Amino acid sequence: MRPPRTTSPALDLPNLAVHALWWAWFPALLWSWSSLEWTGRAGMLVLGWAVLFWNYAVLHNHMHVPIVKPRALQFVVSRTLGLSCGFPYRGYYIHHFNHHRYNDGPGDWGMRRPGEGVLRYLLRSTLAPWFWPWQVVGNVWQATKTRAWRLELALDFVVVDGLLLGLVFWRPSLGLSLWGLWLVGQLSIYWLNLAAHFETDARRKDSLAVTSNSRLYNLFFFNAGHHQAHHVWPQVPWRELPGATHSLTVADRVRPDLQTSLSPINPLWVARVLRGYSAAPCEPLTESTITSGTPSAVTS
Repeated sequence: MRPPRTTSPALDLPNLAVHALWWAWFPALLWSWSSLEWTGRAGMLVLGWAVLFWNYAVLHNHMHVPIVKPRALQFVVSRTLGLSCGFPYRGYYIHHFNHHRYNDGPGDWGMRRPGEGVLRYLLRSTLAPWFWPWQVVGNVWQATKTRAWRLELALDFVVVDGLLLGLVFWRPSLGLSLWGLWLVGQLSIYWLNLAAHFETDARRKDSLAVTSNSRLYNLFFFNAGHHQAHHVWPQVPWRELPGATHSLTVADRVRPDLQTSLSPINPLWVARVLRGYSAAPCEPLTESTITSGTPSAVTS
């Protein structure tokens, strides 16, 4: 199947509006921290987690289809979106597109390891880039093919880590609290990946990801629930994903048992994933509604 013909605006205003929330929250955090009691600080951090989580949807969209077209503005937005989630932008970009190349299967740097339960996966994915970054950074650096991208990668590490260290030395409680917020936010992001690939099979075109039909989730998170369509056609803009899901469903490219009315953050879905992901080695799906001759996601 060919991807649908799509266009994207020069300025994606809904995504930019969500990113503007971070631009309001972050200066407010810096300005008010010293005058707030612990309850006010806790409230700002809880609000910051919500802003971070929502901005991750924008960061994800921007990596695939830039939310701004002018090159200079695109460069700035890439840095600030990475900063809003605590990710060096170019490093996370490379890591994410490795995920799309292998679809959570062998070769995906972020796939769950045999014998690894949910909690261990989430903690390893969240903490390793901060405390044991050698493998992650090595993989990303080797995959960075151009000098410009390597300069961007170095810049992004300076932006994220430099800001954090500066805040720790300036106001230790503020810096450490922001770091804790990033860790909790990134753990939540890795949860989304785990839930979106629950019981999927990277070898089959109809089983690359879970499709959530939750109206509320898709309304607020830019159709992120249409994850199967996103993995088949990663460059389709978020507005077109419901139509792409419909086209794939008509063509038997969406497994019925990999569709749900729940969102990945619904407590019922969380409980199902926690029960279903044991520490036993991952067992890929063996049944399919399409033929065994379907090309793999890696090679096609």
